[in-house]
Amino acid sequence: MTVDHESGRTGASVEPASVPSGDASRPSMSDGRGKAPAHAAPARPRWWRGRDGLGLLFVLAPMLFLFAVLIVPIVYNMWVSLHSWRLTDVGGPEFVGLDNYVEVLWTPRWRDTIVRTAAFVVLTVGLQVVIGFGVALFLHKHFPRARALRVALLLPMMVSEVAVGNMWRLLYNYDGGLLNWALGLVGIDRVFWLGPDMAFASIVLTDVWQNAPFVTLVIFAALQTMPNELLEAADLDGASGWVRIRRVILPIVQPAVLLVLIFQTMFAIRAFGTIWILTEGGPGTATTLLSIDIFRVALQSYDVGLASTLSWFLVAINLIVAIIYMRWLKREPLT
Repeated sequence: MTVDHESGRTGASVEPASVPSGDASRPSMSDGRGKAPAHAAPARPRWWRGRDGLGLLFVLAPMLFLFAVLIVPIVYNMWVSLHSWRLTDVGGPEFVGLDNYVEVLWTPRWRDTIVRTAAFVVLTVGLQVVIGFGVALFLHKHFPRARALRVALLLPMMVSEVAVGNMWRLLYNYDGGLLNWALGLVGIDRVFWLGPDMAFASIVLTDVWQNAPFVTLVIFAALQTMPNELLEAADLDGASGWVRIRRVILPIVQPAVLLVLIFQTMFAIRAFGTIWILTEGGPGTATTLLSIDIFRVALQSYDVGLASTLSWFLVAINLIVAIIYMRWLKREPLT
């Protein structure tokens, strides 16, 4: 019995309820008989705790898709390149190891194709960068706000390779082509543009026409970020035009130039559609690049083993060029 001194009443003392050991805030999983209820969720494995199952599902699905459409074909292509396999043969693929790679390296035809592809890449990409850089400088100086010119530069890139090939084939026509007509106006004899002597130069010209505007747009966008104060300071110092380009402009646009070098090189190495429409790799092998030889070997000769080997040489060239450009990208800007 306890006495309430304020009210003078007496009453039974109230003992505090005993708190069981353990976490009192956690609800009991027992049903009063020491067993867990039947509807209780099973405990998660230790490696799964704290992870969002739905989020992992969203990540796993695209990874499986990329594995199926990217990794599996690459591995399969490598496996095919190690076999002698012509689809017209009854026996099926025969393992030959690296014999296909040795054949490509020691056969003059394939070596000439690799050299021709390298020459095509160097000429087209080099001309695209030089022309694109010059046009971008001209636009930046005289037409910095001309949006119509930027739209016009997009037109060659928006045209399909088939349309470009057919258009330039008409321009190169010996009898009624526009180029020979223009040469006739100034008294120059007609040129056989797609003949043995001029075919390679013609495909280079066509590729430069189609892809140089992309270089122009990228470098022009980089020039738009250049502060005008730098050029004004160079003018006050009496710098010549070449010094301004070498010491002021190039260090600023160097990342953009390297970017277009990487992209345009990869595009040039894989060039196929326009060249096939123009010359189909001829006359003879004058315009045959690796991409055209891969098409011929795989889909005309049905030698998928050798075609897979040639495709890996194409991949190797791409990787080597990309690594070189990436190393240049990490260097200090030109000064």
